[in-house]
Amino acid sequence: MRSKTARQLIWYLGVAALAFALPFVGTSVLDLDHDVYLALYMPVIVIAIWWYARSTEVDLRETFRRRLALSIALGVLVSAFLVVNVLSEESTSRPDGVYFAFELIWRGAFYGAVDALLLTVFPCMVVFALLREDLTGARRKSAFVALSLVLILVLTAVYHLGYEQYRDDGVKAPEIGNTIISIPMLATVNPAGSLVAHSTMHVAAVVHEYETEVRLPPATDAD
Repeated sequence: MRSKTARQLIWYLGVAALAFALPFVGTSVLDLDHDVYLALYMPVIVIAIWWYARSTEVDLRETFRRRLALSIALGVLVSAFLVVNVLSEESTSRPDGVYFAFELIWRGAFYGAVDALLLTVFPCMVVFALLREDLTGARRKSAFVALSLVLILVLTAVYHLGYEQYRDDGVKAPEIGNTIISIPMLATVNPAGSLVAHSTMHVAAVVHEYETEVRLPPATDAD
């Protein structure tokens, strides 16, 4: 039991270190173009989460089948809230044509899904494993939500501090946003709803505030 707990914590610390290092090196040290940076960040994170799932024998099929309808329903509700929130903010310039269509998929849907995997799905899976995949009773369910929130908030902060803009302005906004995005996963232990919500928020931001300094790090302009 101790070895399994230690293994989960080692994985969490390792992924957290990676989550900080990728944006810090890619944007603060190398100052890569945002699309080039994402071409590095996204596959590395997907491989890391896949490796974690395979190494710790996560049943991905069962994970995505568990309370799927409720997870998606919550994801849709959260998505609607996030879109309204994005649209309430001042719009910025954005690219057009083929490149805009590319960014909707690349910087919107794909990037949002990968962020959800890293910042919500992974920490929740770690806690679920620490609780021996048993959420029977109110006490264990409460423990899952509480511990998951702690790991989500820590990982969200660590990741965003890899970007200079958050080291200057703080991580309050992404902490609040990702807590809301995590609601479907916290309620159902199914990643689907949070994946939908995070991707939807990114797509809305690409459409409405492409040059945002908050929702789509690293910040860029439409020129």
